Amino acid sequence: MGQKRFIAMLMASLLCTMSVTAQQAEISKKQDVAVFALGYYGYNIPLEVLANVDAEIQGVFVNLGRFNVLGQTERFSSRDVQEFINLIQTAKQNNTPLPDEVKFGDVQLTEGLLKKLYGAFVVVIPTIVDFKVEKPNNEYQARIKTSVAFLNVAEGTTIGMANIETTGTSRETQTKAVAEAINAIPVQLTYEVRKIPAFTLRTQVLQADAFEAKMQFGTDMGVVVGDEYVVVKRSTIGGLVDEREDGLLVIKDVGPQVSTAAVRYAGPTLKEGAQLREVPRLGVDAEPYLYYMNYFGTVYGWDLGTQNLTPTNGVLAAGLKVAVSRGFYDVRPIVGIQLNFDPSLWLPVIAYAGVEYNIYIRRLALTGTAAFAGASNAIVRILEENLSESDDPWFTHYGIKLNAGASYLISRDMRVFANVGLDYLFGILGASYGPFQSYGGYGIAAGVAFKL
Repeated sequence: MGQKRFIAMLMASLLCTMSVTAQQAEISKKQDVAVFALGYYGYNIPLEVLANVDAEIQGVFVNLGRFNVLGQTERFSSRDVQEFINLIQTAKQNNTPLPDEVKFGDVQLTEGLLKKLYGAFVVVIPTIVDFKVEKPNNEYQARIKTSVAFLNVAEGTTIGMANIETTGTSRETQTKAVAEAINAIPVQLTYEVRKIPAFTLRTQVLQADAFEAKMQFGTDMGVVVGDEYVVVKRSTIGGLVDEREDGLLVIKDVGPQVSTAAVRYAGPTLKEGAQLREVPRLGVDAEPYLYYMNYFGTVYGWDLGTQNLTPTNGVLAAGLKVAVSRGFYDVRPIVGIQLNFDPSLWLPVIAYAGVEYNIYIRRLALTGTAAFAGASNAIVRILEENLSESDDPWFTHYGIKLNAGASYLISRDMRVFANVGLDYLFGILGASYGPFQSYGGYGIAAGVAFKL
């Protein structure tokens, strides 16, 4: 292909892309994105761990639904990324053609690939910039820092850089620790992509009442149950546009092109034609709480360091419940951990997993939770950390955890809650007293939930 013909095709592609960009003040159709493979040069990462990483990273953009994904197999190093960006920027600024092929380290970009990249609105280049595996105590600890560059090819500019740090642990093998850290990348990458203003969905209300609203966009643009949108109120003051939030909607049903949202709160702006903007979140609610539990009967435990029997009728506990919000609406999976401040039972540590059911009435929510629990205590946990060679937890108790309560949304990102609860743990050793006996009780909990 001659140089003049190549330049003409290149300029035509750029003009087409710039025209589309200029016409879209809000995202109204899918964008073309070229996603490169994860670069990891200079780091000794097991190949079996990396086998599915590229597919997972590209899957992030596919699952977001708002992109046409052009997957690439080339891997850039962190140094190559900046050289590639400089090349694009120089070509744009000087209005000069690119060479027939370009080589960055081990990466060779042909004329055909360059044309394909220029036809994309965005090029995404993920690279590992730091990688460490240590074993300070009895387990491997892996830490991976991944940098993701988002390049607007049409303008020759960098849209943004996402820096993601993930960790993984394993008492068994280094490979499992590294795999855990790498598997955490897609969740954080999804959040980082949705945070970039150029990729954040903006849409409009089709119809609304006090409790429910229909909005444009559904599976066609990757809308997911549990996603949140703020109602945008705009006004012009002194020639400046003042944009403020005037309501919050939570998606509860998604159709091909239309989604239904529950109204958590809203002002008079919420009506047909109202503008909506996506609220990017990781997709979990973190709920720290304090819990006072009355034992069903007097519990006779051992004082720490002795075997003296100590009667106890109740205990204060602190815990953290985490509910998965993205992908779920009224029924949501939960996990949690709780520490009971009872030294006579050697400070019980309870881990639990289950489901919660929510009934939303604007800012108010009524919630019931049921979970299976496994427990040990602080002494067993210390022994486990120092002696166990398996990733399987040591449990001395199994049981259930139930609660029901209410919460109130005090802001877009935070709510307060209170509930009544019941815990019961069966000791697997069958002891009738001491830290390995069965115990349980009922009580009241309160806390603050943060939407992350």
